[in-house]
Amino acid sequence: MNTATGWERHLSWLVPLLLIPLSIWIFGLIAAAMLTDSDSGTTTSAVWIGVICVICAVVAPVVFFIMTIIGMQKTYRTSRLYARKMRKRNERAARAMEAQIVREGGPRCDATARAAARARAAQWYEKFLRGDEPEHARSFNLNLAQGERIFDQFRAKYARYYGMDVSYQTGGVFAMGSPLFVTGALIGSAIGNANTRSRAQQMAAAQWREIQYVDVFVTDRRFIIPVGGRTLSFYYSGVVAYFPELEAMTLTLDYGDQTQPMQLFSPSVASASVLMIHQLQGADVLRSHPAVEVVRAQAISQ
Repeated sequence: MNTATGWERHLSWLVPLLLIPLSIWIFGLIAAAMLTDSDSGTTTSAVWIGVICVICAVVAPVVFFIMTIIGMQKTYRTSRLYARKMRKRNERAARAMEAQIVREGGPRCDATARAAARARAAQWYEKFLRGDEPEHARSFNLNLAQGERIFDQFRAKYARYYGMDVSYQTGGVFAMGSPLFVTGALIGSAIGNANTRSRAQQMAAAQWREIQYVDVFVTDRRFIIPVGGRTLSFYYSGVVAYFPELEAMTLTLDYGDQTQPMQLFSPSVASASVLMIHQLQGADVLRSHPAVEVVRAQAISQ
């Protein structure tokens, strides 16, 4: 029988629960016997044993009661009821986060959007393996290179990873008065300067910055992303390393020493990853690339 769902998992609270009355009865009998014998003139050791048994008759049930409560909690956390409760809680949290992303201007990330994005990626995967291309789109605002084609446009969270120089000032202190007052002022100044230095170090550390929701145009050569009044281009040919994580809906591009790493978050990175892998390494690598295993399985099943 499976211990995760069988009756054995209840032993963690059943055993201490049964020991509560049993401990009272056993220690009570021993205490009564020792203290009764002490009245008839036996040694003081019997009295001490009786007193200890009385204490145990009080303390042991409390200990077993606590063990029962802890065992019940552990058993509940391994139950199907608790699993359903946690699953519903996680689903509610996920829906709330998805709704917040949409309110902030981001992409839809619910199950329907993810399924549609993977289906589109599977279609692209099949077309590239057949030697075809996805349908082209048009843009009258982008100045594309000769022969460059737009394949997709989607909404995504955009971020860049880099550190920065941060300047900060530390304050001095001038204190007059008793030695205790002067010492306190110096200690307070040192703590304030340390906090200021710590905040500056945290701000200067390499981290994801410029986080915002943007429109992403996907061509056969690059990602075109309007950011902060500028239109940036991230060419596939300049990529040193790339990390598609379709389950996390992220695509991270490392451009080495050319520019800072860039990351996109959106369900649509699935089809963009398929396109980029094909453009960088060809159909043979696309056919076996582990990052698109989910897309590959869906394409094969169709």
